[in-house]
Amino acid sequence: MFKIYWTGPHNEACSQNEDLLTKALEVVKAKRDAGYSFVTMVAEDPRQVGKPGVDAVVDGKTPDGHDYDWSKADRAGKPRKHDKVVVIKDH
Repeated sequence: MFKIYWTGPHNEACSQNEDLLTKALEVVKAKRDAGYSFVTMVAEDPRQVGKPGVDAVVDGKTPDGHDYDWSKADRAGKPRKHDKVVVIKDH
């Protein structure tokens, strides 16, 4: 199920449920095109297995055996050893 939220014409919170993703996206687009503000959509997929993202790190490894070295501190800093660095030079 998908739930669409938006702010109504008198600043009231409004919502609508949709079962299909395509229909939910159409509703979101229609609300935005009509000028409503704070239009957003959330979903909970009942077919999802496990939590999104990495849900277990043991001894620095993810459940599938990959190294897990992500840290919030590193995201804004220098490139890590496996990051692809693209350099654009002006001529």
